[in-house]
Amino acid sequence: MKNWMPFAALLLFAACNTEKKTVPTESSSELVGNWIEVMYANPQIVQGVTLKADGSANSIGMKTLLYERWQQIGDTLILSGKSVGNGQTLAFDDTLDIVRLTEDTLVVGKYGNYQRVYYRTDKVEAVDVVDSLKLIPDGGPVVAQTYKGTLPAASGPGIEYTVTIHHQEHSGNGVFQAALNYLEAENGKDRCDIIYGRQYTLRGHSGNKNATVLELISFDQSTKMYFEQKKDQLVMLDQQMNPIDSKLNYTLNRQ
Repeated sequence: MKNWMPFAALLLFAACNTEKKTVPTESSSELVGNWIEVMYANPQIVQGVTLKADGSANSIGMKTLLYERWQQIGDTLILSGKSVGNGQTLAFDDTLDIVRLTEDTLVVGKYGNYQRVYYRTDKVEAVDVVDSLKLIPDGGPVVAQTYKGTLPAASGPGIEYTVTIHHQEHSGNGVFQAALNYLEAENGKDRCDIIYGRQYTLRGHSGNKNATVLELISFDQSTKMYFEQKKDQLVMLDQQMNPIDSKLNYTLNRQ
């Protein structure tokens, strides 16, 4: 999903929860079906979840966030499954508020400070982020590099980054997908955000005018990340594209 967490991505819709909840009171049957996230910034990307009548669930269009089960308890939806990244497979249970449920629309949120909007569909056609890559003549074949590492967090043990960049062999610009697994972020449990966007190659930063810098910008422009590329490593820079003055590890290693 292109979800937030876990649940990618990144791709959070910040909105005040001002709507009155209208949820079913007798059964969860109204939730059964295919639910696709409304991706306003990049509508060609399809991601979501299939909720089955037997309580099982499947992810739509996501390879790092694998839904397996679901249940409704009152006005909450609990999605359970596994988050795959950094060579590890981690189980999760994500509890979401059902803000609104109609025949065609499902709005879920958390803590009253953001919402995600889904619509029901009978036909599921998942689209990979590579479909958003702008191909250029003579750019060569599309290649991919994946980088992983655990970087410091403001609170908690850290954030596990899994960043995959897709670009043409002879082009410095491409698209990316990033899974950010926040360790013990929510009541001792991990939270994984999935971010999709575009990658640009820049030259130089304050510490090295010849450095190769990768700029990663989410499709909705809400997230920007900068890394200096050093052979088989990406070293994170701050938001002003300066080296981070710290003895802590800010390096992702190519897989």
